[in-house]
Amino acid sequence: MKSRFIHTAMRISQRSLSIGFLVIVSASYTLLSVGSRLLSEGFQPMTQVYMRVALATFALLLLFRKKIRWKTIRSMPRSDALIILTMGTIGYSIGVYFITLGALNAKLVNVAIIFASVPFFSYAYSFFFLKKPLDLKLTGLLILSLIGISIVATKSFTPRFAEFGIGEIFTLIATATMAWFFVGRKMLSRHLNTHEITITVMGVAAMSGLILALLRGETFSLTAFTNPHVLLGLAIGGFMNALVNPIEIYAFEHLDAVFGSQILLLENVFALLFGYLIYREMVTIPEIIGGLIVVGSVYFANKLPQ
Repeated sequence: MKSRFIHTAMRISQRSLSIGFLVIVSASYTLLSVGSRLLSEGFQPMTQVYMRVALATFALLLLFRKKIRWKTIRSMPRSDALIILTMGTIGYSIGVYFITLGALNAKLVNVAIIFASVPFFSYAYSFFFLKKPLDLKLTGLLILSLIGISIVATKSFTPRFAEFGIGEIFTLIATATMAWFFVGRKMLSRHLNTHEITITVMGVAAMSGLILALLRGETFSLTAFTNPHVLLGLAIGGFMNALVNPIEIYAFEHLDAVFGSQILLLENVFALLFGYLIYREMVTIPEIIGGLIVVGSVYFANKLPQ
């Protein structure tokens, strides 16, 4: 009887801890946008991307050092290597680059609302690359979410493409590219464990970000480190990138995937709160209605049988 009570208490504790972790993750996504704005005072977009990803990769190397098998990484199949390469470049560095541009040019809440539609892009990629069957309900919710995104991006109930805000367009591109990260994860074999996948993908992201920054002609200025806002932004970016991945993995190990996905929708609440408190960002009625359409679409999509 006593052992059953202890087992139940531990299960409740793990569930409560997991819920708390996902609330932290929800807030972290918005804080990453705040960090991007702070870093923009000293560094151009792609430069700040590879800096904070490299910092997070180093932190995770220290954290996961006993769980990484370097010989296994070096002997990964060519197909896995190609997928990891695309996950790190398209799904991570390029995706983070565009989400950074979105955060610099749009309201925090609009970035969060549009990015909430990432499951629909994952569904579209799964249909084409993983041969998932066509789901008419999910397709209908996808179309509905795109209508909501259009209302948010144009701040009008009669949206036209010419009226799309540049920040919202950047965020939509980020949503489409970062969705590949999740689909690519499903395409990998079991050769690498989760920690090895995380490290290799983030390492590729840091290197590809550096190469893209050089190709774009971005410069690196040491004087930027004298700006306290830049240092705070780098601390937020590096810490949050390192924190989010392991605690999100832990949370979804102990929570139902659908329930966990619903908790992550709290990002929109945090974005609205931080946007107002830090930047005095106000939302219009069309943005509120469009946001409710997008979040509602994602909520009901998560309820559908997977």
